[in-house]
Amino acid sequence: MVFLNTLLRRVSIALLTYVVVNLFIFTVPRLMPGNYIDYIASTRFLPQQAVIELYEKFGLNEPFYMQLGRYVVNVMFSPRPDFGYSYSFYPYRAWDVVQIYLPWTVLLLSIATIATFILGTLLGFLAAYTKDTVLDRVIVGFSIYTMSTPYFILALIVLAVFSQYLGIFPAGGAYSTSTPHSGISFVQDILWHLFLPVMAISIGTSGQIVVLTREIIISNMSEDFYRTAMALGLKRTRILVEYALRPGVLPLITLLGIRFGTMMSGALLTEIIFSYPGLGYILYQAILSKDFPLLQALFYIISIMIVATSLILDTLYMILDPRIRRG
Repeated sequence: MVFLNTLLRRVSIALLTYVVVNLFIFTVPRLMPGNYIDYIASTRFLPQQAVIELYEKFGLNEPFYMQLGRYVVNVMFSPRPDFGYSYSFYPYRAWDVVQIYLPWTVLLLSIATIATFILGTLLGFLAAYTKDTVLDRVIVGFSIYTMSTPYFILALIVLAVFSQYLGIFPAGGAYSTSTPHSGISFVQDILWHLFLPVMAISIGTSGQIVVLTREIIISNMSEDFYRTAMALGLKRTRILVEYALRPGVLPLITLLGIRFGTMMSGALLTEIIFSYPGLGYILYQAILSKDFPLLQALFYIISIMIVATSLILDTLYMILDPRIRRG
């Protein structure tokens, strides 16, 4: 019963967050000066009648409250959100544009999240294993440096070193146009193009996981159960993994959930640097062209991903932590 009540409370918080975020999504783009119709009217010298017809077609001539009401009905409480036509990708609808580019961002984030957790845990374990040595100081120092460095700086460094200077990996894109779009070779080409963006995101996000993993292991090394395992003569590596690292998995999951939003923003910036055809790339295009429907659709799906991930991790935390299950 305690578990169910806690779960219902978390779901309620997630729904409230969904509503509040959607109100911001609708309001903030409309606070920007001008819009796409004004932009093309000034650059292409459209006649006044054409501008009026475009305003009517895209619903920009309606009062704010009518636009908000249509947004609530067609987006917030609709199984298939309808944001209207994208200004810059016309005649495509904004939601259709998002669905075209979304799989690439999901692929990038999925691999980057796994790589971040593995990289952070392994480096944190290695730092704790070599505590108070030069290697420990190098790992911790590098982790602190990456924690304080913006994602786009790391992306530019990775791009300059491994693509421009060494020429090992491609500079951008999701795949080579010369590669057949089927078979194992296509999958390998996609993974090859993913390597640098994943590296930039993983390096930028794993720093806190490295530091936390190291502190968890070192803290548990002073506990009685750790000293008992040492007295039994077990191998040190096994003791560190089973008795020092495993009890700290829950805080690592919590940190990963907290950092997911930062990782998402880092992925969007990284996509722009690498010209990767994901949500970040078209978000940049939508901001430049003041494409309100596409901006709303992008912020909508990004907020859904963050809220859903947070709820999933909260639920996983409750399942893994017996103290929450038992109240």
